[in-house]
Amino acid sequence: MAQTLQKGPPVDLGLRPGMAVEVLNLENRLIRVTRVESYQNGAVILRDAKGDDLPRMVYNQELKLRYFHNGESTLLLGKICGSTDQIWKVDRMESKFFKEQRAFFRQRMTTRALGKCHRRSSRGIVAKEGYPCRVVDVSAGGLLLLSGESFALGDRLVITGLELTPAMAPFTFQCQVRRAGGREGGLVRYGCQFEALHPREQDRLLQAIFTVQREEIRLQKDQAAR
Repeated sequence: MAQTLQKGPPVDLGLRPGMAVEVLNLENRLIRVTRVESYQNGAVILRDAKGDDLPRMVYNQELKLRYFHNGESTLLLGKICGSTDQIWKVDRMESKFFKEQRAFFRQRMTTRALGKCHRRSSRGIVAKEGYPCRVVDVSAGGLLLLSGESFALGDRLVITGLELTPAMAPFTFQCQVRRAGGREGGLVRYGCQFEALHPREQDRLLQAIFTVQREEIRLQKDQAAR
């Protein structure tokens, strides 16, 4: 059972100014992607990742914070102790640490992104063949794709020409097939883990995910207002 963080010696939860944090409800539905403004005295202040206004939260509302720390996705359970149009303040946090890289900043693609898979040889040379694929979700650690080609666990692929949002240039990823199985429309599902993803490119990927998520939230607001 998680233990509530008590007042006393400061506990380092890995929260740092500028860090990206997903805010979810208790059913794990994404509410907003935020960034840490400050963390002190057991409370974290969050702002919208893109600087947009935030919806007001009810005092004591329970929620989850998910972020990346020490090579793993970290989950905190907390309660709202302050809310304005600009910030959310969360305290009374409980910490649970778990390995969940595949789910970290995962974004399901409503309009499936198209790209090509290139199987890499054992010497790391990119093969000439390109196989069409559709990406159905993507995260900071990897992606899930559909392809008519048969790949084996451990196969290393290069995904090229992957457009996640029209606002950004297409992506190229080197990845390894870590799981396979399940069919959809005659295509096989493959879970792939990124390899050697440069921090600058990972930042760009997160920005693309934020852009897609922000557009989804905007559409939800528009539908609710009708």
